Amino acid sequence: MVHCGPILNFKLFLKHPCNEAMGRWMLILSRNGVRSFDLRYSGDEKCKIPSRFFSCVALEWVFMSCCIINAPRTFQGFKLLRMIALENFNLTGISIGNLVSCCPLLEKLGLHKFIHQGCLHIMAPNLIQLHLYGEFHDLCIETPKLTFGSIGLYSRNRDYKKSVAEKAGKESNITRVLGYLHNIQKLHVFDDFIDYLAMGPIPENPPTIFYELTEIDVPLCCSVQDKIAAAFCLFKSAPNLKKLRIEFLYYGGEDQLPAQILSKLKATEGCLFRCLEIVNIVHVQNNVLLAKWMLEFAKLVLNTAPVLQKLNVINFEDATFFTKLECFPKLSKKAEIASVKNDKDWLIM
Repeated sequence: MVHCGPILNFKLFLKHPCNEAMGRWMLILSRNGVRSFDLRYSGDEKCKIPSRFFSCVALEWVFMSCCIINAPRTFQGFKLLRMIALENFNLTGISIGNLVSCCPLLEKLGLHKFIHQGCLHIMAPNLIQLHLYGEFHDLCIETPKLTFGSIGLYSRNRDYKKSVAEKAGKESNITRVLGYLHNIQKLHVFDDFIDYLAMGPIPENPPTIFYELTEIDVPLCCSVQDKIAAAFCLFKSAPNLKKLRIEFLYYGGEDQLPAQILSKLKATEGCLFRCLEIVNIVHVQNNVLLAKWMLEFAKLVLNTAPVLQKLNVINFEDATFFTKLECFPKLSKKAEIASVKNDKDWLIM
């Protein structure tokens, strides 16, 4: 680099590692007040980010992919940082939690394809958006201003089950992990995270109420009762839920709706979906039993949602299925049933 003067924005796309050059670039950037840093690497091995990166104290926006990030233990934080997204990364020197907590103005956080031993603690008082998908044993989220959360747990050896089992019987994971999200408006969770939430006691009457939560995107594994109970616990915790997207999954096992779950739903059906306006039911597997589950859930929604406007069935074109749907009684006179090919724009910020 021979540029003289401030360097406010830095963007670099790499296919081959440039570790020595990276050190020189970081030295120049740290001296020239860089505010935006975008590094995307597509090589076979991760690119090494030198510790001098943490001397770029004017940073406000960061995106890095396929990187090994070496943080100095003396790191005092990015005091101006508002957005950071890390994908397929390893962080050394400090923990992910410490990195996040050292950025007091952080509003948007994205962490994807990472491994974190023990409990991942996300403490960010000004965080508004959280996108989290990685391998961790346990989770603690303290983000009182969060309005959008997308959370996925990936674990090859399911180590998190041992960690969570130690807390089983004490407190619901739904309450313990999501209980600080008082202002959450949109929530997207993945299948393994539902498995995590289902571990331990699942309260029939959730003590944590998300009054601001109006949109939920959740998978529903039809063959695991605990996952069904955890998903419906989320619905009960969101009395003002307006939009619901459910992706139906089936891994084998039970071939009928569990009577125990149905009995609990019937006891609360009067208030379960009282504000629900739009439902997207997503079909991803060709399975007769799965279609039965979809039909039963659609029937429950049509029977209990007084202000329902649309019930969309995504990626499923079975004439018999829709004939049965049309025969179900509808509590809402405005409810429409439609077959849709995709819903790519769902919950996109």
